[in-house]
Amino acid sequence: MRVLWGLLLWVPLLALSAPMDLSWTAEKLLIAGQRSRLLHQPEWPQQQSDLIAFSMTGVIPKGIHCELEIKLRDQLLLSLPCTKRYILERPFRITPGMYLELYLHNTDLFSAGEDVVLRNRVSLDVAQ
Repeated sequence: MRVLWGLLLWVPLLALSAPMDLSWTAEKLLIAGQRSRLLHQPEWPQQQSDLIAFSMTGVIPKGIHCELEIKLRDQLLLSLPCTKRYILERPFRITPGMYLELYLHNTDLFSAGEDVVLRNRVSLDVAQ
């Protein structure tokens, strides 16, 4: 009987949400003082999902300011720094109508240009 109760307690844990990653690569040449926005429209899961983390690998030259912005139409919903891994304090509910935008700003007013190459990953909690 104890084995049966033990199995029943584990079943809900197996049905909980599992993480899913959306990945993309962004490349941009920024001239001195330039601001740039790189739009990315991922194929979100069909159902609502919880964004739990954002991570980035790649090259951000010195003097480049980078943020990930999540928008619904023209409304800014969330802004995250481009760090190696940023875990949200609490999950953020996303829907398929939202889109991602990388905001890049070359704060160096004297450089000829900087190549920025980023690989981005959005980790989602997706109900199975």
